[in-house]
Amino acid sequence: MPLRSIRHLLFAAAVLAVGAGCDGNGPAQPSTDGAAGTYVLESVSGRGPAEGTFILNADGWAQRQVRYAGTSTLSVMSGMWRIEAGEISFGLQTNPTNAFMWPVRGEWRGTGFTIRYPDPADGPDIIETYRRN
Repeated sequence: MPLRSIRHLLFAAAVLAVGAGCDGNGPAQPSTDGAAGTYVLESVSGRGPAEGTFILNADGWAQRQVRYAGTSTLSVMSGMWRIEAGEISFGLQTNPTNAFMWPVRGEWRGTGFTIRYPDPADGPDIIETYRRN
């Protein structure tokens, strides 16, 4: 099985576990909602990245590339994404053989999105806002 297919399966399992529907009809099907494209970091609150880009492919594959202030290292995570009911969700990994998948969600805004996640040093939540390039 190709590595990309394995990633798709891992993400689907993670998203279904995190965002399963509660209406009794089972989980909704993933959607990419015509949102494929490149998105650039417009703003950030908290100790988030200084610059960043998300690439969203129509097949549900995503890549997040960010750089933090004071470093020249580019942090890259890849995985899957979907949009459902105004929410965008991701399952990202730094390495496809790594068992850790970062599930992160945010608000889909039509021409962009936000993601929100806890600060690893117990500061206020980090909120990243991306707009379509």
